[in-house]
Amino acid sequence: MKLYKYKDQDDYIKELSNDNVINIIGLKGSGKSTNSYKFLNDNKYLVINTDRLYDLPCEDINNNDIDKVKEFLINKYGEIKNNIDFKDYYNSIIEFSSLRNRILVIEGNSLLDMDISNLKGTLIVKRTAVKKCYKRAVKRDYNNKYFMEEEKKKHKYLYRLTRYINISKRRKKIFKEAKDLEELLDKIK
Repeated sequence: MKLYKYKDQDDYIKELSNDNVINIIGLKGSGKSTNSYKFLNDNKYLVINTDRLYDLPCEDINNNDIDKVKEFLINKYGEIKNNIDFKDYYNSIIEFSSLRNRILVIEGNSLLDMDISNLKGTLIVKRTAVKKCYKRAVKRDYNNKYFMEEEKKKHKYLYRLTRYINISKRRKKIFKEAKDLEELLDKIK
């Protein structure tokens, strides 16, 4: 296993089954969302960012499908919980997609919480340089207006600095996550 800290590597692509599912995983800031959003305006595809099942709404894109999927999951499970085995949600999202005869593009690191053998369709692993992912993730998080306002409430004058320090510390996990991701790839190659 060689960690790609400074130079992007080619995406790892593997067909796991002939199901109409494209699974995109990678580090925060690796380009998963950017890659999947190119399918958003094509009605053949259902694009789901798994982080949006739990997090704040996606302000930067218009994706009505996520609300429909959330409603489908809530009707099936009663509520959407962050601490359950994602495999159940994954299979239900595939069911939702197939009922509408659409190709599912599902991205997000909730997929990494599953046993990789449970994934269907095609697997794409974004292998963007780790340092680049770190910088992108810090910049993106820092510019989040909601969390900046929350930081401002706590630290009236130094909120920009404390926000940057907190994000930088939290995003250092990317380096361990990169090693874990490469170990996962070694197992499935």
